[in-house]
Amino acid sequence: MPKHIAVEPSYNRCELVLSDLHHRITGVSASIRALLPQLDERYELMFLANRSQGRVLARSLWTGFREMARPPFMRPYRIWHVRRNNEMIWGLIARDILRLPVKLVFTSAAIRQHSWYPRQLIARMDAVIATSDRAAGFLTRVAAVVPHGVDIDRFELSALPAGPVRDQPWTGYSVCLGIVGRVRPEKGTDIFVDALCASLPKYPQACAIVAGKVTSSYSAFARSLKDRLAQAGILDRVFFLDEVDADEMPRLYSQLDIVCAPARYEGFGLVPIEAMVSGTAIIGSRTGAYEAMIDDTQTGFLVDVGSVTQITDAVRSLLSSRELLDRMKQAGRQKVRDQFSLGAEVAGIARVYEAVWKGNGN
Repeated sequence: MPKHIAVEPSYNRCELVLSDLHHRITGVSASIRALLPQLDERYELMFLANRSQGRVLARSLWTGFREMARPPFMRPYRIWHVRRNNEMIWGLIARDILRLPVKLVFTSAAIRQHSWYPRQLIARMDAVIATSDRAAGFLTRVAAVVPHGVDIDRFELSALPAGPVRDQPWTGYSVCLGIVGRVRPEKGTDIFVDALCASLPKYPQACAIVAGKVTSSYSAFARSLKDRLAQAGILDRVFFLDEVDADEMPRLYSQLDIVCAPARYEGFGLVPIEAMVSGTAIIGSRTGAYEAMIDDTQTGFLVDVGSVTQITDAVRSLLSSRELLDRMKQAGRQKVRDQFSLGAEVAGIARVYEAVWKGNGN
């Protein structure tokens, strides 16, 4: 090659790496994947995962390491935003062992003390984001508190009577309650069922949906729930669905009037804001970020963790007053529009990225 022709470095345009390194779709996965379209519009992005998300194609971890070996274009280093322990480990390997041009940003939603090992990993991150003030209280250094948000247009536009759930048996009832999430004690499925057993016999116009995957280890637990419903004489009005595809969730929410989120523990929890923006009233336990999402007696009801009595009272109040139900539906939707939009979350995360790129992280 003639000496007067300059040779440009082999750059990679990718400036941001997001990852979902888990064998199945979880709540953490949902929060990551919700951000992808908007972050993909802002940045040159690479997504490390087993499954693509819409137009954002998934790359393997091996491919990601190979691409990250090349310097980023127009950035001093690229940012890898991690959410799990294994992702932090891979990020540290990339940054500290392979000496790749990478900075690590970690998001924590935990509202309890991290165990010793995760604390060591988190301490080595370049910046840490907490999803709530409560989560921030369990961390030693926080770059920003950025609550998760929801894609308002996706849920509101899909909250129209269309799609495969229209002709299902629950549409024949005037009021439909629901719980969304894996069927297990941690999510409070049994608390929801006990509240149904105490309330639905008096309200024949109401039915309920239990939407969530039953893994083999909780099959006996699920059978016991159906036995309780049968003993209360309402099993024919409670419909169990397997795990609902994420693309169908807005349509399912649109069929619900009341959503219960009685989890015994939740790191953050997207269900209340997804439900409220879809136009439901919400009953949630005092865990996760639920107290920031739900204005008690205004957008829904907050109840003590594990309290069947309080949930039963809340359900009865909503089933007894259509005016109260409609008021909470409207107030909840407005609350999410004002405080929990996906756009606000993306903007908050982007401010952290820019600070890291400028060398002003934690």
